Amino acid sequence: MGHFREPSTPEAFYCLWGSLDSSMVLVSSRGSSISPYSRDCHGGSSRRWSADSIPSNGQHELLRYREWCVSLATSLEAINALYSANLLAPLSVKNSDEDTWENLKIPWLPISEDVPSQSGTWTTIPDRTSADNYSSLVGLPLAGLVRKPQTLQELTFEYAYMDLKCPLPAYNVSQKDPALIKQLGLVWSSNNKSMFTNNAKNTITSFFLDTHTPMSNERVDNVLLDQTVTTNSDSSLRIPRNILFGSLDSSSSTVLLRNCTVTLVYTEAQAQCTGNGCRVKAIRPSIKYQHRNPNLTLLESFVLSYHFMQDFPLATGSVHNGDTSPSEYYVRGAHIPFGTATAGLPELSTLPNDLFAIRMGQLMNTYLQLSLAPLAYTGDLPAPNEDIWKTSDQSISTEVYDETLPPFLPMFANSSITISTEVYKCNYVWFSLLLVSSCILLMLGSVGTALSHICHAPDMMGYVSSFTYNNPYMSVPSGGESLGAMERARLLRDVNVKIGDARVEDEVGHVVFATLDRAEVVGDLSPEKLYR
Repeated sequence: MGHFREPSTPEAFYCLWGSLDSSMVLVSSRGSSISPYSRDCHGGSSRRWSADSIPSNGQHELLRYREWCVSLATSLEAINALYSANLLAPLSVKNSDEDTWENLKIPWLPISEDVPSQSGTWTTIPDRTSADNYSSLVGLPLAGLVRKPQTLQELTFEYAYMDLKCPLPAYNVSQKDPALIKQLGLVWSSNNKSMFTNNAKNTITSFFLDTHTPMSNERVDNVLLDQTVTTNSDSSLRIPRNILFGSLDSSSSTVLLRNCTVTLVYTEAQAQCTGNGCRVKAIRPSIKYQHRNPNLTLLESFVLSYHFMQDFPLATGSVHNGDTSPSEYYVRGAHIPFGTATAGLPELSTLPNDLFAIRMGQLMNTYLQLSLAPLAYTGDLPAPNEDIWKTSDQSISTEVYDETLPPFLPMFANSSITISTEVYKCNYVWFSLLLVSSCILLMLGSVGTALSHICHAPDMMGYVSSFTYNNPYMSVPSGGESLGAMERARLLRDVNVKIGDARVEDEVGHVVFATLDRAEVVGDLSPEKLYR
C-alpha cells in the first residue's frame, strides 16, 4: 500500500464547538471586534458586549464567556429534545466514539499518580466499550470532514469539560426535617417553591441540584483568564464550586443528598477520521490553557447556574408524583432510561461515589454543551470555506434563528489528510518463476500443435492394452486374456508397434495396432481418409 499525504493548508479548516473557546468572546491583539449576544433573562431583551468593554489582562488573547439563559421556550425545547434523544440512543451508540449525528465524543482524561495532570504526556485511548468512558453523551460538531473510503484525516484540538468529584458518602434526610432547608444553597434556600414540585408550571421532578459556593465578580471575571501570581493569591479562587445533589424517595419521604465539587478540565485531543467515522486516539492535559484555574467553571455565572440547576432536572419532562426521572435511571445504569424495565438496578444510595460522579458529570456536560448551541448538533453544518464563518462581526443571537450567522463561534484547526491507494509492487523472484513457467507452457503448446499436424492417428479412448486383445496383427505370446489392462500394459511395455490402416482399399479405414513383424500388412494412415 502506498500513502500520499496532502499538506496541511489554511483551507483544511475544522469548525469545532464544545471546546473551551466555544462560548467565549475571542479578541486578538489585532483589535478585531467580536461580540456575542447574551439574553437578559429577567427583562427578555438582548444584551451585547463589545470588545472594548472587556478588560485586558496583558495576554495575547482576551477571553470572556457570554452569559447564557434557557428561558426562551424554543431554545429550551430544542435543548431538552436533543438531551432526551441522547438518552434514548441505543447502547451501541452510547458505547461508540460518535453520537447519533456522528459528532465526535471526547473521553475522560485519565489522570493518576503515574500520569500527572500537567505532564503533557499523550495518553493513547484504547477502544472504548462503555458509555462511562466519555465525558458527554453528545459529541463535538465538526465541519469539514472528508469521510471518504481509504482516507485518513487527523487533527488536534482543545476541549474542556466539567469534572465531578463526590468524595463524601450519600446520606438521607427526611423531607419534613427542617434541617433539609438549612442544607440548601443559593438556588433553593431563598426560593419558597419546592425543589421537586412547581405548582405554577405544573411540573414534578425527582431530583434537584444546588450550590453553596458564594458567587462573586472575581470568580466570574477569572473563569477564562490565564492565572497569574496575583489571581492565584486570592484564596476564594482556589475553592472549587460545590454541587448539592438531592433525590426524592417518595416511598419513605426521604431525600438522598450527595455533596460534590465540580472543576473544569482543559484537554488537548488528537482525532482520526476515516470513511467509517471518527475517534479520539490520544488525549493529554492542555498545554495552551495549563494556567487556567480549574476551580472556576461556567457555573460561576449566577444566571447560568440558576437556570441550569432549575432546567436540567426537567430536561426529560415532568414526571408523575412518585416516579423517577430518566436521568436518574441512567445514573443507576439503565440502558434505555425511559423504559419501565428497571428491576435489578442499584439504588442511588448504594451506587459508588466515583460511578455516580462519572455518570452525573456526563449528563451535566451533555446538557450544558447542548445548551450553548442546540442548533449545531444535527448535522448539515456549513463547509469551513463558506462565508458564514468569515463574517467581520461574528456574533450569535440566542433570541432568534438567523441563517446568516454561524451556528456557533468556531475554533479552527488544520488537518492532515492521508489518502491510501493500492500500488502493485513487483517481486522479482516470483516474476522470474512466472516468466519461466509461462515460457515452458508456451513451448509445450507449440510442440503439441506441431505434433498434431504430424501425427495422423486419431485420438483413441480407453486403455492402450485393449488394442492388443485378439489382435491378428500383434505377434505376442498366447494367453494373458485374463490379465488386467494395467498389468497387461506393463508386460508389453517393450513391444514396438505401428498404428496403421488394416483396410487400405476400403473407403473407410480401420485403425489397428501391429507389431513390426506384421507392419507390412497394414497401410499408413492418411489425413484425407475417414477411420473407425
